Amino acid sequence: MKSGFFKAALVGLFAVWGQSASAQHLHAGDIELKVTSGALGVEGYHELEFGTGIPIFEGNLSTLAPGPRYVATNPGFDSEPGTFQTTDIVYVRPAPVGGTGLDFWNGTGWQDATPRNERLILTVSLLDTATFDATGFTQSAFFQGALWPEPDGAIHQHFTFTLLDSPSGLPGPSTGAYRILLQASSPNYAPSTPFYIVFNRGLGDDDFEEAIHAMAVPEPGTYAMLGLGLGVIAMVARRRKA
Repeated sequence: MKSGFFKAALVGLFAVWGQSASAQHLHAGDIELKVTSGALGVEGYHELEFGTGIPIFEGNLSTLAPGPRYVATNPGFDSEPGTFQTTDIVYVRPAPVGGTGLDFWNGTGWQDATPRNERLILTVSLLDTATFDATGFTQSAFFQGALWPEPDGAIHQHFTFTLLDSPSGLPGPSTGAYRILLQASSPNYAPSTPFYIVFNRGLGDDDFEEAIHAMAVPEPGTYAMLGLGLGVIAMVARRRKA
């Protein structure tokens, strides 16, 4: 009797632990992968790019000491338990369309040129890397960027992003924001829309948010064109009434 009670208690304990672990599975700031109507999607983004609706995620590049290497392991990739089958595989790769490599925020605007030919390396394993620079991106011969579901059908995995200066090394990557465009795909699902990861290298919080804000709202010139267009529409409507 005691033995049966002890076994039941253990089963209950592990069940509660498992539920708690699942509840804590998702992490704030991670890129949450979803499956909707047979297609991959991403959630948990901070903003959407104006005009395109591309999700924008954030990361922070840091280092333990001044030098040419700045590293981030966030955002990671997450999903709720049961989202995927254990036989599924999800790939995160540079977006094949629309990606321009590594873009840089110079304090007033985004540009597809970096001050010191900086490079951002996405590392999954020793032989599984993709390198972004101002000219585009290159991939190692064995690059996959694979995410593997856990036994409960959830994903929780982190890659490493390393920002490097030019081959000369010092004095280190330029202060600013850097962005890359990625996309999730799978043999079993339609690919996700592309999504940005924007990395902060040494900017204050307000300055970094300005870089994000510049992507999420139209430029002043866009507002002017919009106002002009609305004015033309109103004028045409008035003439028709007349």
